[in-house]
Amino acid sequence: MTMTTTEADKILADDFAPWVLELGLRVEALGEDRARLRLPWSERLSREGGGLSG
Repeated sequence: MTMTTTEADKILADDFAPWVLELGLRVEALGEDRARLRLPWSERLSREGGGLSG
C-alpha cells in the first residue's frame, strides 16, 4: 500500500529537522519505491546568477 502525498507531507512536518522544514519541500508524487519532492524557488536559497541548488 502506497501512502498519500498528504500522509508523506505530515511525516516531513512531524519528523524532520527545523532547517529541513524551512526549505518548504512538498511531496508531489509517491510510488512503491520512490518519492518526488519539490523544492520551491526561494531568493534566500538562490546563488549568484539565480541558480537554485537542491
